Order: sequence, then structure tokens, then C-alpha cells
Amino acid sequence: MLTPGTGAQLLSLYEAMAVAARENDWDQLAELEHAAADVRKSAQSASNGSVLSADEQRTLAGCIRSILELDREIRTHVEPALESTRKLLSTTVRDKAVRNAYGNLGG
Repeated sequence: MLTPGTGAQLLSLYEAMAVAARENDWDQLAELEHAAADVRKSAQSASNGSVLSADEQRTLAGCIRSILELDREIRTHVEPALESTRKLLSTTVRDKAVRNAYGNLGG
């Protein structure tokens, strides 16, 4: 169950992820994403059936809103890099296919 405490943990991780994305630190971003996934998985498995108070619900909702805003920002940095990587891989695969099909005709 997601609680204000785990929401705050996730928010802290997403804030660090946004910094890593701004700095194009993809290794750090990946590590933080794995840590966030672990927190989410732990929260899902810790369902104890308790009900959050109205204040806890408001706090958690605020964390979730902030996380979603950070996620949007992170994507604005990550998506261009992913597209560039896709193009690079596509070109490499195509070049390899051409070499396999036609061999090295020039040499």
C-alpha cells in the first residue's frame, strides 16, 4: 500500500531522477529508476488493508502530483536521447544487413 512515507521516498527518488535527466547522466538515472521500482514493488506487496486518514490522502495525492510532473520533465530529456539511440541502432542494423547481403564489393 502506498503511504505518505513511501510517497515521499518515491518523490525524493524522482527529484534525483530529474536532476540526472537534466545532466544527461543516464547511468545514474537508470540506478534511480531501479530504486524507485523497488519502492513501488515493496509498497504493492505491503498491502495491510489499513485506510489512510484524510490528511494522509491529501499528502499522498500531493506527492503523486509532484511525481507525475517530474516524470513528464524526465521524459522531455529522455525521449530525444532514446530516439537518437533508436536511429543509431537502426542504421547499424541496416548497414550490417547490406554488408551481409552484398559482402565487401569494394575491397
